[in-house]
Amino acid sequence: MQNKPFVMSLLSSTVLLAACGGNGDGNNGSAANSNRSTGSTAQTGTTPTAPFSCPADYRRISLSNNSVIANVSLNIRSDDGIATLTVKTPADGKTGDLIICLGKPDPVPAGVTANYVYEVKSSSDLSVMASSTLTLNFASDVVPDPNPPVIEFADVTNGSVVYKPLVQGASFAGAPNYTLAANAQVPGLYVVRLTK
Repeated sequence: MQNKPFVMSLLSSTVLLAACGGNGDGNNGSAANSNRSTGSTAQTGTTPTAPFSCPADYRRISLSNNSVIANVSLNIRSDDGIATLTVKTPADGKTGDLIICLGKPDPVPAGVTANYVYEVKSSSDLSVMASSTLTLNFASDVVPDPNPPVIEFADVTNGSVVYKPLVQGASFAGAPNYTLAANAQVPGLYVVRLTK
């Protein structure tokens, strides 16, 4: 019977320790404090990756495995109506979570000289799609050289620009109206230079 007050006193001390942040291990909460300081050090050492987003004036589509039907062609059209990106979903319908954007960059990156410049952006690899084709429909009084004109990929690296050829699709060149198409499975800048 004499031990009851001692046990009650011991229980009261344990409850008081827990309420004050102690962990009952004799360190008076130092383990919890050291975890907090370690966590804050790790946070200052890493920069969080910004979530992918399209520029405000770009058009976009969002895909996920839960909402994609296999072998379907989806279109994104630029605000000016000139560029259309057509992507075809894979045969198994599995694209993962994917956001695709199309628009006119403003400003155009330094060094890029072209009559028409459009940018394709993607949150992940566009090659998961069965196909991805960029089509440009425009009218111009400029006599193109070469004729018909072609869509090229403008690779901008460290301030220098290299224009790369693409696999061209069907085209129509009946001046002043032009319809050009090219494979566009890589995010980046797609351009038409009417004169080089």
